[in-house]
Amino acid sequence: MNKYILLLFGAYTLLSCSQKDKYQDAQTFGFADFEKEISIAGKTLEFNDLVMYPSAIQVYDSILITLETTGAKLCNVYNVHTKEKIGERIMRGQGPNEMLMPEFIENDGLSVQILDMATSIAYTYDVEDFIKNPNPEPISKVKLEESINSGMQVLGNNMIGYPYFKERQLYVFNMDGKKVGEFAEFPSSSISYSDIEKTDAYYMGFITNGKDKTAICYYMTDLIEIYNSNGLLEKRMHGPERFFAYFNETSDGENLSSSPVKGRNRDAYFSPKHAGDHFLVLYNGGYIDEKDHSSYCTKMFSFSWDGTPGNIYVLNDPIFTFCVDKQRKKIYGISKTPDYHIVEYDWSKE
Repeated sequence: MNKYILLLFGAYTLLSCSQKDKYQDAQTFGFADFEKEISIAGKTLEFNDLVMYPSAIQVYDSILITLETTGAKLCNVYNVHTKEKIGERIMRGQGPNEMLMPEFIENDGLSVQILDMATSIAYTYDVEDFIKNPNPEPISKVKLEESINSGMQVLGNNMIGYPYFKERQLYVFNMDGKKVGEFAEFPSSSISYSDIEKTDAYYMGFITNGKDKTAICYYMTDLIEIYNSNGLLEKRMHGPERFFAYFNETSDGENLSSSPVKGRNRDAYFSPKHAGDHFLVLYNGGYIDEKDHSSYCTKMFSFSWDGTPGNIYVLNDPIFTFCVDKQRKKIYGISKTPDYHIVEYDWSKE
């Protein structure tokens, strides 16, 4: 009997410790709240030229465009049907229409939009011209009033971007680049962070439905937030494993920085994408200090735009980012097992 009581006490203690930290106004969920788990097998796309070192990917009908981390040109263009590389686009540099730190801007698929974070200029290209012309000219260039450090999306008649180390996490710009607002305060929890710790602990990715919803998915805590077009928080969801990010501030005498507390932090959500009436996001869950840990993901979750869990997709070829062909229900992901390649997943046969 005494042994049984000790076991119960130990279990209660572990449960209490694991649940002592909480987010304010957060609804919790677990794996059991998803509708179903579906395993889908990927197909490696064997192009007639090597896939180099892509960091991001976009699809326009049968055309894939990658952003490259090396080389003189920033983009590689491929045809997924013929498996041919069409060509390379946009010079890397600081000259006219050249870029240094490009990021795709997701949109309605009628244009190619790229933000150069180094210059805070958003470029728009005609899709056909971008595909056919070795030196495409932008049809518009918009200089942002404030700098953006990581990512930009279209939301209705505005664009929203992620500035690092600011009071609010997202800036709102009109189509002329003028800043017209900001929203998304940092989540409030039982953990006390300094400003620099808070910024690093809540590093995130975000996606919009292009009209009236924004989903923020955090990298180091399994937290998701849904905002409406007015920048008001509609839902905060913590799960499926309900862990937190732990950071310690450090100083070299002049500069402040922070680093993750060893042994306590896990990878959470990566690369949220618009997929029609829902969004998709990669989920990891592994401890970042574990031996052989990889941030590549074999799980992908779907959520409705009101935050309801949909399906869990189990991927046989781990990826770190992807894009969605909403019409054909295809997912194109970037993998590196063992070398960089593009993998195609078909989620139409659910």
